Amino acid sequence: MKTLITLAVVALTAFVSTSSFAEGSKIQGSTIVNASSNNGNLGVALGKDSTVNTGSVSIKGSEVKGSTVINASQNAGNLGVALGKGSTVNTGSVDIK
Repeated sequence: MKTLITLAVVALTAFVSTSSFAEGSKIQGSTIVNASSNNGNLGVALGKDSTVNTGSVSIKGSEVKGSTVINASQNAGNLGVALGKGSTVNTGSVDIK
């Protein structure tokens, strides 16, 4: 159980410290850049509908028009694990929904 809690804390720390979010906004004529550098990170999504985005840009429920998206993320030695129904892990990515 202690290992599971440690994994959850590591995943939460990575999630909070290296992700950007935009939800419910209008993004027009912008440049969206993900230039993160991810080395030796662990992203774990545990439980129903959980999500971890490490070094990622996540745009959900927003209107994106006339914008340029650049993903220049550099990744090495990362591990992404999604456990449970509907879980997702994104490492060094741009996720637009």
